[in-house]
Amino acid sequence: MDETNTQRGNTGKERVVKIRGNKTAHKQGGANKETVTAIVTICAHSSTLDPTLIFKGENLFACSPKGWTDSKICKDWIKDVFEPATREKANGELRVLFMDGHSSHFTPEIIDFSLQFHIMIVGYPPHCTHALQGLDVVCFAKMKTEMKNAINEFEETHQHPVAKADFTGVFGQAFLKSFDEETVKAAFRVTGVHPFDRAAIRPEQMKPAEATSVKGSFAQL
Repeated sequence: MDETNTQRGNTGKERVVKIRGNKTAHKQGGANKETVTAIVTICAHSSTLDPTLIFKGENLFACSPKGWTDSKICKDWIKDVFEPATREKANGELRVLFMDGHSSHFTPEIIDFSLQFHIMIVGYPPHCTHALQGLDVVCFAKMKTEMKNAINEFEETHQHPVAKADFTGVFGQAFLKSFDEETVKAAFRVTGVHPFDRAAIRPEQMKPAEATSVKGSFAQL
């Protein structure tokens, strides 16, 4: 399981083609930079759980004051989404849930519930998700590209920006194009999780960031 942030409007640079002689090219698009967090979960046998979307607000089906996960949402997600969705898949066996080590994922309530339902939570070491978290390594880059395409398609078709009520449909379109079986299998394979492979992670991937200096960029006094 991992979380990724997206916005209801595209904000990246784009190449615009216009008619020769026109000095100005217009494109109607959303300037909305409100962040929506998606909780995405993939399984080692190549399936994907239904995503959970967290909007900034106080109501709706999954909201938090700032628009990202907190301990309550994490507990509700494990209880209402992960556990029932993986119960049949596990067939009575231990379920291993990989998550980053954020404190909101390891409250006493979450740990107690997980032990009760035979779920083992494994936290990634700090500063290692760039190599160990398969969703980061493989899946999310593709999803962000598909999300941008879905937003552009919606805005061109409907001639208005993506509203909050439109977002789930737009996100769902991008999500379904991003998480095919081969992509999910690759996420587990390249990180060495399944099939288990110690050699999948190279030592240089775990090297600490090298210190840099800007001393040479400034005149010496």
